Amino acid sequence: MRKLNALASAFGLLGMQHALAADEAAPEAVHRPQWSVLVSFSPTYTNNAQFRRDDRRRDVYAEPDVLLRLDGKLTSDISYRLYGRSSFDTFAQEQIGNETFALLGARLTRNILDWRTSVSYEHRFEFAGVYQDLLFIADDVQISTMRDFSYGPFTISPTAQLSYRFADVPEARRYRLDLLLPFEARITSRWSVVSTPFVEAYWFTDGLNEGRQDIIYSTSLGLRYSIANNISLTTSASYEWRTSNVPLRHYRDLEIGPRLDMAF
Repeated sequence: MRKLNALASAFGLLGMQHALAADEAAPEAVHRPQWSVLVSFSPTYTNNAQFRRDDRRRDVYAEPDVLLRLDGKLTSDISYRLYGRSSFDTFAQEQIGNETFALLGARLTRNILDWRTSVSYEHRFEFAGVYQDLLFIADDVQISTMRDFSYGPFTISPTAQLSYRFADVPEARRYRLDLLLPFEARITSRWSVVSTPFVEAYWFTDGLNEGRQDIIYSTSLGLRYSIANNISLTTSASYEWRTSNVPLRHYRDLEIGPRLDMAF
């Protein structure tokens, strides 16, 4: 999946941020399990649809994303989340880039020195096309921590996550480290400027990818409008640059587009 949108849903960033920020803390006061649904849709322009070093091709794609989750409390200081999520990219022209994932996950969260620290497990299916050919099945084990720092209208949310992917295809097995620094500047009660610089590092461990190391650097800048407490629209531009010890894996990508997010 395209990087920034995937991270937005995973960590509650960008357009999802307003809908999720208060909700992330909600389990602290809720002892009865609660269901919620997050839906997003983002038509986007990209100048490198296939993430290629050479032969860069412009295109537009749509990415719907649906997340169903159940939140509750195990103890007074430990919350849990059970969830299912699915999303796909579908391109107007470069349809070879169409891809889909679906997953089931579970997460435990506890505040440690005001940092929301979580361990999670996800059982994931990756498809080529829109729910067509199954590429691999993976089990991701993750630990993450994040915290909000607010200064007047400004909020920064440093986030770190480390994970390992077990998979039935050796080439998909890898370690992954995410470091993010989401930023929000509230202009009015409805308008905000948002940005999400991040770094991703991958260390592949098996198969033809054994020894491969990729690092992705990215930043974004967007303007978010809160239509309602549970609906927001974010228009943003993001730039991404990947380096690798496999030269053909290098690429640069610029993406621009709106994202509509709804929480129910």
